[in-house]
Amino acid sequence: MMSLSLFFTQRINPWSVAKVSLAAGIGLSLSALTACQKPANPNPQGEVSASEPASANAATVVPTVYATTNVWGAVAKQVGGEQVKVVVGVDELSQDPHDYQATANDKLNISKAALVLVNGGGYDDWGTSLAKSVENKPIIINAVQISGLQPTTAKDTDEHDSHHEHDEHPGAHAHAHTHGDFNEHVFYSIDTAKKVAEAVNYQLALAAPANKAIYAQNTQQFMQDMDRLKAKAKLVTQQKSMTAFATEPVTGYLLADMGIQDITPKPYVTQSETDAGVSVKVLNDSKAMLSNHQVGVLIVNAQTEDSTSKQLIAAAKAANVAVVPVYETFPQGIDSYSKFIEKTIDDFAILTRWV
Repeated sequence: MMSLSLFFTQRINPWSVAKVSLAAGIGLSLSALTACQKPANPNPQGEVSASEPASANAATVVPTVYATTNVWGAVAKQVGGEQVKVVVGVDELSQDPHDYQATANDKLNISKAALVLVNGGGYDDWGTSLAKSVENKPIIINAVQISGLQPTTAKDTDEHDSHHEHDEHPGAHAHAHTHGDFNEHVFYSIDTAKKVAEAVNYQLALAAPANKAIYAQNTQQFMQDMDRLKAKAKLVTQQKSMTAFATEPVTGYLLADMGIQDITPKPYVTQSETDAGVSVKVLNDSKAMLSNHQVGVLIVNAQTEDSTSKQLIAAAKAANVAVVPVYETFPQGIDSYSKFIEKTIDDFAILTRWV
C-alpha cells in the first residue's frame, strides 16, 4: 500500500462579482416545487415562484443572483455567463457554511438580488431567513427541495428543525443529519446540480427575456459537462474497488456515483453529530480499521479539522492509508462548479492506481 496524502492550501482568492440592482419588477408568490422539471416548464425552483416580469427595461436587464456559497454561485455563473451578476456569501476555506454568521452586507446584497440560491436542508438557513426578511423579496431556489433526495417526511421550511438544533448546541459542529440517512450536502450530487441549473435558467430567462437564448445555450453546455462528469465518475472503480472512511459525509452522493463504498461505522457517524462527540471506544475502533487496512482511503473535510479527525489522519498516515481532503467551498485554483467536481473525481481516480 503506497502512502498518498492529497492536501491543498487552506485559503483561496475570494470569488465574487459586483452586485447590480434588478430593474425589472417581479411579482412573488409562495409555492412548492416538484423535482426535476425542464427549463420550459413553469416555476422550477425550491421555495418561491414568480410571475412573468413586466418591465419596459427587460431587454437591458442583467439579473443579480446571490448564492450562499461560491459552489452554488458557480452553477449560477455557468448558466448566466456574462449576462448575470453573481454575489456569494461564503467564499473562503476559512468559513464554514453551517456556522456562517450573515452580515448586514449580506442582507443588502440579497435585497438587491433577483434570485437567491440556497443549499437548504438546514445547511444554510441564514440565507433563506434573510431572503424572506428583506422588503424586495427575491425568488429563492432551494437545492435540497428540488433535489428529490430529501425524505418526503422532512419539510424544509423557515422553522427547519436542524436550524434550532444548531442554536441549541453551539459547541457542536453543525453537520447534523436530522432526517435519518439524508445527507444535506447535495452540492456533491451531479443530478441535483443539473436540476438547479434548470431552475436558474428558467428564472433568469423570466428576469431578462432578451438573454433567454444565451441562458439556454449555457445551460445545455452545463448539462453536457455534468453528463460527462457522471460518466467519468463511474470509471473510477471500474478496474478496482475502493472502500472509504469519511470523517464527515460531505461527498456521499459523489462517492455513490464513483462506486466507492463508504464503510464508516454507524456508531462513528451517529456520535460525530452529537455535542459530546465520538467516544474513546468508537475512536479507537475507527483507528484500528485504518491500522488494520480495513479501509482503502480516509476522507477528511479539510475545512473542519478537529482533534478526532487529526487522530484519524495520524493513524492513516502511520498505516500508509491514503488521505483525501474534500471541501465545501472552492479549494485553490478552482473557479467553476465543473472543475470543482472534476478535481474531486480525479483525486479518487488517482488512488485506484495505487490503493
